[in-house]
Amino acid sequence: MFSIAAQAADLPSRRIEPAAPLPPAFTWTGFYIGTQVGWAQTRTELTAGAAIAGRAAVASLPSLDKNGVAAGLMVGYNYQIGRLVVGGEIDGSALITGKQRHTALTGDFITAHTNWVGSARLRVGYAFDRLMIYATGGLALAAPKSTVTGTGYSYGAGDSTRLGWTLGVGAEYAITNNWIAGLEYRYSQFQEDTYTYPVGVGGLGIVGFKQQLSTNQVVGRLLYKF
Repeated sequence: MFSIAAQAADLPSRRIEPAAPLPPAFTWTGFYIGTQVGWAQTRTELTAGAAIAGRAAVASLPSLDKNGVAAGLMVGYNYQIGRLVVGGEIDGSALITGKQRHTALTGDFITAHTNWVGSARLRVGYAFDRLMIYATGGLALAAPKSTVTGTGYSYGAGDSTRLGWTLGVGAEYAITNNWIAGLEYRYSQFQEDTYTYPVGVGGLGIVGFKQQLSTNQVVGRLLYKF
């Protein structure tokens, strides 16, 4: 018996190595910050019809489109429930689109320029593990400015923040548990404003107009999730 016990003690150990811990499943829940850059288009709709002293504008005005670049920053929060992801985001972008210009037959001309846009939005998405598609919408802000210039005068038409609404769709992919890349399209439309300026209304020139601003943006996004 002692001999058998001694031989058993000499047998090699059959110790089972513990299984390596599985990496935690990815979740979209958390705060994030990021940057975005891409294509932007501003469209300024100019409508004749504003009046001074009962006289309507005497020019027909076009829509002025301008393409350029949008670049900005954002901060947001996501919360995942099953495959549903809900959250909110605030962003702001500088627009590098240059000035739009319309010249009337009378020699008057209008320039339109928008320096920046921003938004505060809700987001609702559907997650396929590390891939998420989403829709977004909410409040939009912009700072459009127009100037009417003619012989002997120049009149600024609006240089204040204008409210509006924005809607869009996008897709994001989590490259790692912290870094997320995405692509987003959004359309925004802002309040219409009416401008008149103090020049003669004897049948010449542009004596008033309505301005409606809208924007399109397609941007690439890079986010860091905490």
